[in-house]
Amino acid sequence: MLDFVFLGLLIYVCIMAEKGIYKETACNIALVVGIIASIIGSVEAIKKNDGTLLFFNILVMVMAFAVRFVAKLLAKLYLDKQAALFEEYERERYLHSRFDDVNREPVYTDDNFDDEELRFGKGGYTDPKF
Repeated sequence: MLDFVFLGLLIYVCIMAEKGIYKETACNIALVVGIIASIIGSVEAIKKNDGTLLFFNILVMVMAFAVRFVAKLLAKLYLDKQAALFEEYERERYLHSRFDDVNREPVYTDDNFDDEELRFGKGGYTDPKF
């Protein structure tokens, strides 16, 4: 029965880590439950002289110790992926922006909005300089 509880905690920790959330408390609970389940299962396997059950209980113990490291790795991979996507988004936004200089002041302000030469140009083809 403790094996199912450990399996449930393992699935919960892995799902949360794949979303980028590392749950330290859930990892600690999974570690304790996994060790207790493995010890009780190993004692029963030794009493029944069943090598396969003993192997699976040792596997549960290894998984109990590895759950914290796997959760940290999955959370880190997710966060690195999100950072790379954000950098790509910012790069695309910069490349598709209208102005090269982001800090450049706007052309139209409240002071110069009524300036007809700024708004409509200097006359185009009717400009005497042209």
